[in-house]
Amino acid sequence: MTELQFFERMQKAMTTQAEDVWDMVHHSRTLGYRLRLGEVTATEHSFFRLREFWTKRVYIVTNEPDELATGADWEWLIGHQDDWVQIRVQAKILNRNGRFAELGHPHSTGQQLERLINPDPADVLCRWLPLYVFYAAEPAAGIAVARNAGCSAQLATHVRDRYGKPPAGRATLKADAHLPGSIPWASVFDGLVSQLRAGKSLAEIVAALANRPLPAVINRIDDFWDVNISDGTCDRGLPSYVRQIVRREGDDFDDAPVARLEVNTTARGRDRAPNDRVTRPVGNEMRLARSFDEDDSYAPLPSRSVVLEPSDHDRAQISLPSFVSVIDIDRVDSFSD
Repeated sequence: MTELQFFERMQKAMTTQAEDVWDMVHHSRTLGYRLRLGEVTATEHSFFRLREFWTKRVYIVTNEPDELATGADWEWLIGHQDDWVQIRVQAKILNRNGRFAELGHPHSTGQQLERLINPDPADVLCRWLPLYVFYAAEPAAGIAVARNAGCSAQLATHVRDRYGKPPAGRATLKADAHLPGSIPWASVFDGLVSQLRAGKSLAEIVAALANRPLPAVINRIDDFWDVNISDGTCDRGLPSYVRQIVRREGDDFDDAPVARLEVNTTARGRDRAPNDRVTRPVGNEMRLARSFDEDDSYAPLPSRSVVLEPSDHDRAQISLPSFVSVIDIDRVDSFSD
């Protein structure tokens, strides 16, 4: 399978999934079908549908009790070697009253939104993009929603601007405020696919973008793929959790299509407790002395562990995705037709 075929087929699968989500939202929010359809269910179903369109999926598990440590539901990492770009996503689902009720999570504070947009620079790549994906359908949305936009993408900065900072309980949650200007989530990759069709390689595209951070404000999602839209250059290294995910060791983690990364966040905060013990085994990998809980409902996964390095940016907060979909350029061509 060529790189172009890979992304074209991924977009087709994303469109099919968006139509399914539209139907599920429509039937549950409008017709009264008792479907337990929440953000987690829709997201898990979506990425099961897309299981053939990443080279590795990694679940992030932290020792952080605060849910806000998860700054996004998922992210795409696309690249190879030291050149990577990152699209980080938070998903929200429409309720029957035409609102994205959890947009101000937690407790209408908007803290999750701010963490998505303003993470510690140590936790993101140079070229990264924060998005919202909205799960929605007619008529509950209050506006027209095409079936291929049952999963639609919106710039997180636009969502923040429309959400506003009014008194608690008065934030803008209505779908008809947030959906205009959004695009079907498959179209997030239009800018990439157009360059592949023009004959560029994926490695060439990513290498040109990797050290060029986006400006704080952009107008379109497609701007992410435009090398001419940047805020200078940056030489920041890969975040420590990304290094653990993409490094090649030839071990079970490296070979597995699905894996798990255990992240200890205590070293990041200034209030690290003296008994937060970590060990440093042979090699550079930091290992946790404490164990992370496993869920016996699922098959065990190969795992690696990492301690987040202290940040130079004087921020104790952590911003990580719940899972990572890796598209490794060196492994895309190994996919069969």
